[in-house]
Amino acid sequence: MRTQNNHYQYTSGDEKKTGYFNIYQARNGLIYLQMGDKVTLLTFDQIGDLRLNLYDLDEFDYDAFVRAYKALF
Repeated sequence: MRTQNNHYQYTSGDEKKTGYFNIYQARNGLIYLQMGDKVTLLTFDQIGDLRLNLYDLDEFDYDAFVRAYKALF
């Protein structure tokens, strides 16, 4: 998958998929990946695997993040 300016493009079988994505923190502190009209909750491990710098997110709230992921696991 290639990304540039929150744009993705990949091939699955004979289909070429393209669109835009966003990574954001919800008010509950959890981190979500939105691709098109689909939203996926990211696990703590996925955040690490993707090497996301959460401090780059708009209005990232560290305390809400810690509370949310402690409650989840």
